Amino acid sequence: MSKLNIAILGCTGHVGKNLMYYFGREETFELFLFSRDKRRISNSIQHCEIRGSVSSRTYDEFSKLDYDVIINCIGISDSAKIESEEKMIMKLTEDFDQLILDYLKNNSDVKLINFSSGAVYGEEINSPINDTTSFSLNAHSQYAIAKIQSETRHRNLAEFNIIDLRLFSFFSRFMDLSTRFLISEIISSINQKKKFITNEFDFYRDYIHPKDLFSLLKKCINKNPINDVFDLYSKKPIGKFELLNSLKDNFGLQYEIRPNSGFSSPTGFKKNYYSESRKAKLLGYEPQYSSIETIVNEMKYFNSEIN
Repeated sequence: MSKLNIAILGCTGHVGKNLMYYFGREETFELFLFSRDKRRISNSIQHCEIRGSVSSRTYDEFSKLDYDVIINCIGISDSAKIESEEKMIMKLTEDFDQLILDYLKNNSDVKLINFSSGAVYGEEINSPINDTTSFSLNAHSQYAIAKIQSETRHRNLAEFNIIDLRLFSFFSRFMDLSTRFLISEIISSINQKKKFITNEFDFYRDYIHPKDLFSLLKKCINKNPINDVFDLYSKKPIGKFELLNSLKDNFGLQYEIRPNSGFSSPTGFKKNYYSESRKAKLLGYEPQYSSIETIVNEMKYFNSEIN
């Protein structure tokens, strides 16, 4: 059986490292890993312990090679960087999207799997997303607007095999703890034996397990022809206080509730940032892990003391 050539753009980011890790453990894939800096790719390859066939590439080589599938993970996931680099987000998204689409126009049998975001639904999400929820018509975040425009371009190219996957929340052993996310701050508090301070407001998030994500990607690869978008989900989302109490029981987290404390999000406060759409079942997707199972499972890789 011949190997499938998989190009992963943005391979040194949080999602990209997970794709390297899981694709790199199967002999049926040849990986072409893209980043601005090959040294970062080399470090990631070592970190991910890839055993399969792999080559490191820069983006100026992208159009010269042959692929079966292109996976685009390029983007800024750190909320602090989204806030400070908002002006460049639109150009970054559009430039790389156009690079890939130009490739597809010359290689129409190639499939694109593109990571989008739940941010397309708006800055404030009070109710869970469902199959009738549409793009936010009043999006102000450049990050959200860039994702909306990208998805729109893809749906207008119905003759090409393009799948957009809207990611809401993601956590794994490859997360950068310096990022400004709830879960990274919690882990830092546990590692430093510091009390975690939070406000009195509860909210809900849905963390897909890396194994479930990889399972879905393989199903996307095997589905032809297709031009569509899917929301990602775990077996069950989790509320903030449910999460804090579970980590208190499992890892000794200490936390304190202080009114008006906590952090803000540059893309808006989202009380229920998850989707109830189960459209991905059409691909055969059935998640095996809930949000809390994902977090407990992956947290064990951060520190020997977290066990």
